[in-house]
Amino acid sequence: MLIVTQRQPLEQMYATSGYQQIRSALSRLESPRDKVLALDDPEELRPLELNTASSSDQIKGTIRTLAMQVPSLVDSVLLVGGGQVVPFFSILNPVTDRNVDPDPVVLTDNPYGSAADALEEYLAPSLPVGRLAVRDGAALGEFESAVQSLINRPPRAGQNGAAIFVNDDWIGYSQRVATALPGPQTWHVSPGYVADSSSEEDAGFQTLYFNLHGFNGDSDWKGYSTVQRQFVPAVNPGFIDRAFVAGALAFAECCYGAQIAGRSAQNSCALKFVQAGATFIGATGLAFGSYIASDFLLEDADFLVRAFFQAIRGGASVGTALMASRKAYLLDSSEARQGQAWQCKQKTLLQFVLYGNPTLIH
Repeated sequence: MLIVTQRQPLEQMYATSGYQQIRSALSRLESPRDKVLALDDPEELRPLELNTASSSDQIKGTIRTLAMQVPSLVDSVLLVGGGQVVPFFSILNPVTDRNVDPDPVVLTDNPYGSAADALEEYLAPSLPVGRLAVRDGAALGEFESAVQSLINRPPRAGQNGAAIFVNDDWIGYSQRVATALPGPQTWHVSPGYVADSSSEEDAGFQTLYFNLHGFNGDSDWKGYSTVQRQFVPAVNPGFIDRAFVAGALAFAECCYGAQIAGRSAQNSCALKFVQAGATFIGATGLAFGSYIASDFLLEDADFLVRAFFQAIRGGASVGTALMASRKAYLLDSSEARQGQAWQCKQKTLLQFVLYGNPTLIH
């Protein structure tokens, strides 16, 4: 695995001494098959005869060069840090109707695993990519703790099986996803159920699946009450406690579930999961689940989650499982590659990102 970070932004955040502490900790991850590189540090790149890289495009190019030179080393990629350390790619939203989707761009890590600058490689890259998601502006101790969780994986705290948290209107779609989830399964339906600091034990499973509403900048994931005709809280970060979720695998279909820019563990479930020692997959922007219209069935995130857990069940690592689920959805022939269905499909493939070690076997 190639483990990538950047020296200059880390020095700006933590001074040279702080960077050296982080870099020293990361060096403990190195092995004959795992290499750590600060891609903007000329001293580290000189033995490899590589130029420094700092922009997302430059970093992508360096990863590809290394993948060609030492393919056994670059069988997967781990990005270390938030968007200010290793920038997300910002790609124009394929969904062009802002009444359907307000996001002007899609934040994604996919191109870092791509073998070429081709649409299909960006949608379903050839290499698994994960990110150690540490909030921008985190204290040095918080960053070091995140790195330490990679070095010493926390023991699994939860019991076998899956806990499922779902919006009432989407139970049917979630039941199809649940066929790929491990058992026994415990279901929590919103409205009527709220996961907060009083119900932390409900997260005590090795697999967690969320199919709820999420909103730009909102800390809570929500259900929709047809009686009140409004969204009601379903899950908030206070629900996530290391004692119950360390070592767990969480997948959230929620809109903005993986949004971390300007967020912290206090107002982001994704960052709270990472801080608590769990692996997390979610969408950086507005997401599309199953949607039935008169002319098409668009499965999108439901398809992706189901295919992901089918691969996990087959023994794939989390990064390989996400890579395989993207490829399966890209090749799925249920929609033609045209019109709004194709636009939504492209966005789904781009925006679901992995926060965690892509080589982890769950």
